[in-house]
Amino acid sequence: MKKALRFVDNANDITTDIIKKLKEKHPKAAELKQSAINDKPKTKKEGVVYQNITQDEIASCVKNS
Repeated sequence: MKKALRFVDNANDITTDIIKKLKEKHPKAAELKQSAINDKPKTKKEGVVYQNITQDEIASCVKNS
């Protein structure tokens, strides 16, 4: 890895042939899907009080599930 980084960092050693080969191997960018954008406003979530959860309540939930 170190040798590869040193090679890439030294711009004088990079030829147009190497750049062409690297571009051929690099995947093409995918189109942005609208479903990937989360532009919905953040909803406020109620806080949870963990202090009130007891061992008995946990055992009861486990038995009922």
